[in-house]
Amino acid sequence: MLEIYLTGIKPHSGLTFITGGISATMQSLGYSTAVYLPVQTGARVKDGFIQAPDLLFMKYMDRNITTYCSYLYRNKRLCPEVFEREKLFMDKNVIFQDYMNVAYKYECLLVNGQSDLNTMIEKNFNEEELIQAMNIPIVFVASLRNSTLEEILDYLNVVSKKVLYIRGVIINECPIRSLDYDVREIQKIIETRTGISVLGILPRLSNIRCFKPEDWIGYILSCTDIEAIFNVKIAKLSS
Repeated sequence: MLEIYLTGIKPHSGLTFITGGISATMQSLGYSTAVYLPVQTGARVKDGFIQAPDLLFMKYMDRNITTYCSYLYRNKRLCPEVFEREKLFMDKNVIFQDYMNVAYKYECLLVNGQSDLNTMIEKNFNEEELIQAMNIPIVFVASLRNSTLEEILDYLNVVSKKVLYIRGVIINECPIRSLDYDVREIQKIIETRTGISVLGILPRLSNIRCFKPEDWIGYILSCTDIEAIFNVKIAKLSS
């Protein structure tokens, strides 16, 4: 089975879009694919039902993608006050059991994280420790719209010293040019200074919210190394 844990280096890095694009791409390549969210923040109520907006996006990308979620919170922040207000407290054992129940049912599994490894799952247990318990490769998503290159480098150098199985990083919203660095050298700069592989560089686009699923699939295939993301040779890409 192929599996990765995706998380942003900070909020608004385009994590949901990247997860949706990768999952739709793998489904289109013939892999039965699932997306699992341990926690969904910013959940919405519609017709009396609470919905996970991130998982609705995955279904928009391809209705054959299977989606799972353990905890839904209406608030966009996760903190003890929110847990108390919504009367919903997370249990790491529930999350881990849900993950195990999903993990071996599909050929490809993407776990969508919280964009902060310090997010508390329960007292004295955070997202970083959850990833360690899952023993799953992690792919970071970083945006050059809301982070500088130096901030990305600093973050990656810090996490590279942690006990994590890091597969690499995807750089999102890369500008055409920059006064601070040579855009053509971004991959070399990151890999040389952090030792972490760059798995893709996606350009900054103004009309990205108008993309159709097939646009996203083409975008992912042309701008990322999908085989390196999952560490697998894909027959359909070799023929």
